[in-house]
Amino acid sequence: MILPQSLRPPHGCPPGAEPMAIEGGREGVLVLHGFTGSPWEVAPVAQALAQQGFTVAMPVLAGHATTVHALNETTWDDWLKSAEDALAWLDARCDRVHHVGLSMGTLLTLLIARRRPSGRLGHIALLAPALVLPEWQRVAMGTLARLGWPEVLGKADPLLANGQKSPCYAAVPLRAGASFLALMDLVVAQTPPMRALVLHGSADVTIPCARATAIARRLLGSEAIVHIVPKAGHLLPRTDAGPQVVQEVVDWLQRYTS
Repeated sequence: MILPQSLRPPHGCPPGAEPMAIEGGREGVLVLHGFTGSPWEVAPVAQALAQQGFTVAMPVLAGHATTVHALNETTWDDWLKSAEDALAWLDARCDRVHHVGLSMGTLLTLLIARRRPSGRLGHIALLAPALVLPEWQRVAMGTLARLGWPEVLGKADPLLANGQKSPCYAAVPLRAGASFLALMDLVVAQTPPMRALVLHGSADVTIPCARATAIARRLLGSEAIVHIVPKAGHLLPRTDAGPQVVQEVVDWLQRYTS
């Protein structure tokens, strides 16, 4: 099985952050992680879908799962290319492809979905959609990126269930961060109404829940199904509510498969 680059572990990939490509049935799922993160964040979703017989592709987006400095040399076009390469692998094996994204992965999901032929586009699940940032964070990231110094800005590790440790970057690369903001603005400006499941943790301090879900409802329209997950943080599949989140995504996709 020849895999595209985004479905092969990059050099220096930390344990647990590897991509996934599992062949199953003719229904496929593209599963995308977030900015500065890795496939580890969404692996519980991908694994559960594979167990249900879906063909699953969970790529490493360009610059991730290596070094924060490598990420700083990439832009959202590179991340989109990584996702599209994995999607092409799925398209060669599946009649239809569903989409699951977490955080920045939701932005790429929405960008891809609006370009897909309707017959090949399956159903969409958006976890903690990165449709807005706290205003101070957005201003700080944009200002420092324009100044060109520092190159990276430290960040706190996410609080996760059962002492889990995420193999994500402990810093935000600011040039790449500016590209992330540009992607966010593009998606918010150009996303048409579409049917999607939106899950967001009420305790998410990375992407404000109330503001993000309000934007999701406005963009996606009346067919959006929005569920607030009580007391859950940003990395939904890895929180205490993770099993509930994973099951809701699996049920959502299975409900609409033929």
